[in-house]
Amino acid sequence: MTQLHAFFRGGDSHLGMFYPSGYIIAIFSTLDVAKKLERDLSFSGAFPEGEVMAASGEEVLKHDREDHRGPWNYIMTGLSRLFGTEAEWGDRDLKMARGGASMLAVHCPTEQAKKAAWTRIEPHHPLAARYYSLGLGGIEHLAGDPGTA
Repeated sequence: MTQLHAFFRGGDSHLGMFYPSGYIIAIFSTLDVAKKLERDLSFSGAFPEGEVMAASGEEVLKHDREDHRGPWNYIMTGLSRLFGTEAEWGDRDLKMARGGASMLAVHCPTEQAKKAAWTRIEPHHPLAARYYSLGLGGIEHLAGDPGTA
């Protein structure tokens, strides 16, 4: 089991697609930046222990291989690619991970937590950042995706 699987408590997908409900996921060019933000957010007092995690590109790829494969996942991912939705962004994140990029994941179960996290993350200019709304309410593209500032 990957560290990410344990961090997400196994609840990071829906209908075979990566969808960590209630999390900000940000991609950075280096693990150093993600680790710095992990420490910053963890010590900010706004996030309980275990609610923030930085992961290397290698860990992200390992998690993808372990948790998001199988016939149902391939079907749903194929449909998502056809319609240009979540799989397209996931493919891009995995490509960046293969190139050495890292991931920062922050559990943000409230709007206040999301704002507190994003206020600290945004100045570090992530390559990509998204907030996966609770209850499949949609994906908020925060940075690095077409249509974001």
